[in-house]
Amino acid sequence: MPSYRYKAMAEDGTISVGRILALDKVSAINSLKEDRLQPINIKELNDRKKKFENINYSKFNSKEKVKKSKHKTRKRLKDMSFLEILTMDVNFSKKVTSKDILVFANDFYILKKAKFNNIEALEIICEGTENEYFREVLEDILHKVRGGEKLYSSMELYSDVFPEMFINFVKVGEESGTLDTAMSYAREYIEKSSSLKKTVQRTVIPRLLQFIFIIVAMFVALIIGVPLLQKVYDMFGSSKQIPKATLIALDFANFIINYWYIILLFIALIVIVVYIYIKTPRGRYFKDKMLLRLPIIGKLNTNILVSRFLQAMLLNLKNGMRIQESLEVAKNVSKNYYFASVVEVSKTSILNGESWYEPFEEKGIFNKMMVQMIDVGMKSDLAQMMDKVNEYINIEIDESLKKFTKALPEITYLFVGIALVIFTIVVLVPLINMYMGGFIDMPS
Repeated sequence: MPSYRYKAMAEDGTISVGRILALDKVSAINSLKEDRLQPINIKELNDRKKKFENINYSKFNSKEKVKKSKHKTRKRLKDMSFLEILTMDVNFSKKVTSKDILVFANDFYILKKAKFNNIEALEIICEGTENEYFREVLEDILHKVRGGEKLYSSMELYSDVFPEMFINFVKVGEESGTLDTAMSYAREYIEKSSSLKKTVQRTVIPRLLQFIFIIVAMFVALIIGVPLLQKVYDMFGSSKQIPKATLIALDFANFIINYWYIILLFIALIVIVVYIYIKTPRGRYFKDKMLLRLPIIGKLNTNILVSRFLQAMLLNLKNGMRIQESLEVAKNVSKNYYFASVVEVSKTSILNGESWYEPFEEKGIFNKMMVQMIDVGMKSDLAQMMDKVNEYINIEIDESLKKFTKALPEITYLFVGIALVIFTIVVLVPLINMYMGGFIDMPS
């Protein structure tokens, strides 16, 4: 008898997802209505054995083999030979978008709330995933979960598919026993990250293109226009010279043209040195600290990081974990070295019988309002108060985002304005001077 997957609404408005056996689709709909469920979507499921019999599971015996078989086209360029780069198969259909991840998180959350286990939820999601490559990834993860592996450890093999923060939320959810809630937070993270990215793109890219166009136009005008102006001055035997600012700019442009390879080599050297430095623990610590200290965007980064951290702590506290254990697990939602160091100091403070949240205040991670709210929660219900703190942080994130989007156009306008002033002094002033006849020696 055929099996159907359905999504239906109960009389109280709740949504339920499940499976039903019926002779045909009409019979399945009638059965749901008899159970006082209004069908929203119903789809016949393929025979599971047929669906998975073509998968060669022998190639998934170890993590190393998975990396070689599933990640062949995603091998890093630095690890590839020149011949491999020339002959590699570039398949642009093998792309998992943030929308795919968001749909996966939403479906997984709904199924977990409906009391499906991880294997059942993955089976249903696999059957409904339209992106073929993403379905292959999920089927591989499903196979590993069936074999007893954790969901998050299976996802870690596809770190180029699932965002690192997403995987960390899944890890926290599995370890705390609240995977459904963790998936809800992960879904929220994907939504906000995507929204922030689109906001930045809409704000920055048009202004950046304007700035680049002005720089290119000024450079071309210097290289082509200024020598022509000098010829006009010489043609009329003028004793006057092109303005000094224009000549300095012209010398600079000629220097770039004549020694461009030295400039590129110098820039490449700086990039390599910086890259090597930030790969060291001290360099990574300094970089991560600066990300939280930058004007405007630093506060936004801090608030987003704190929000994710508090959400993870809340999951652990509700599951009965002690604060020290909760701090250790929640630390995984961030790869920021500076923040992780603060968490370690906080754990040490607990061992010394001191406050766990004061180190966060001393390092500028928690503000005074948050500290006061947590202090009250420590004397009453910490989990409930942490929930309130998270609501407060979300308001702060919205305010920081507004300031960020407001400041970005102002910053780009400042750069464009500076470029226009330079362009006017260097190029337009000589042109206007020539047009007005200022380059001709007037009789005394």
